[in-house]
Amino acid sequence: MAVISSKIRVLALIALVAAALALPVSARTIVVPSSEAKTIGAAMAQARPGDTVKVKDGVYRENIFVAPGIFFVAENLFKAVLDGRGKGTIVTMGGSATISGFEIRNGTIGILSEAAQAVIRQCRVIHNVQSGILCVGVLPKMEDNFVVFNKGSGIQGWDVRTTSGSINHNTIAYNANHGIALGGTTSITVENNIIAFNDQFGIKPAEETVRVELINNNFYQNARISSNLPSDNISTDPLFVDAKRFNFNLLKESRSIGMGTDNQNLGARILH
Repeated sequence: MAVISSKIRVLALIALVAAALALPVSARTIVVPSSEAKTIGAAMAQARPGDTVKVKDGVYRENIFVAPGIFFVAENLFKAVLDGRGKGTIVTMGGSATISGFEIRNGTIGILSEAAQAVIRQCRVIHNVQSGILCVGVLPKMEDNFVVFNKGSGIQGWDVRTTSGSINHNTIAYNANHGIALGGTTSITVENNIIAFNDQFGIKPAEETVRVELINNNFYQNARISSNLPSDNISTDPLFVDAKRFNFNLLKESRSIGMGTDNQNLGARILH
């Protein structure tokens, strides 16, 4: 009887341990800088999928890999600046990782995304030597970004496809090459964007194997005309408040107001 009782206690203990292991581990927030992590790299080394790395205001001169499943966010919009010091890729996205709220500037490439289900949201990507955002293989979800004043193309994609990804509600302007450049075997949808004042094409498919569905975009005064735009796309001055000072709000007279497929404004939907 004592042996049976002992076995019951052991089985009960095993069941309790198994139940504890089955409980989900609470996601945590790692703040940079803090006593826990003085640098972004140190925070990423500690973070686990589902965790948030939150970055305080300041200029950070690091080349960053956003670990898979991590939410990488600026505490205040555009006040945390990732500066590439004129060389290299500033941010590389891991699978199912999200970046939001940063200014990303002065790299060779601002953001590189090759992993599935990455999200790039509410970022200002500026003054990079080549592409603002480079996507290879898998299209990330890109929404409400300002990809402007880069020395190459704003967004460049190679062999990318729309699965969970999208190019939706971005302002892509004043880049020294194309607004969006695409090559390889590519099939994507570009929707509700303002693509204006770029020095070459607004959108440039480099290969016959590139398939792009253009829905409700505003292409305006790109130096070279994108031919055969579908009729639901417009070409009219977006009427930015003050682009030279990065104020891409729309004046009340803008025809881009309320013209999205979701009845929201074209371009990035951030008021600042």
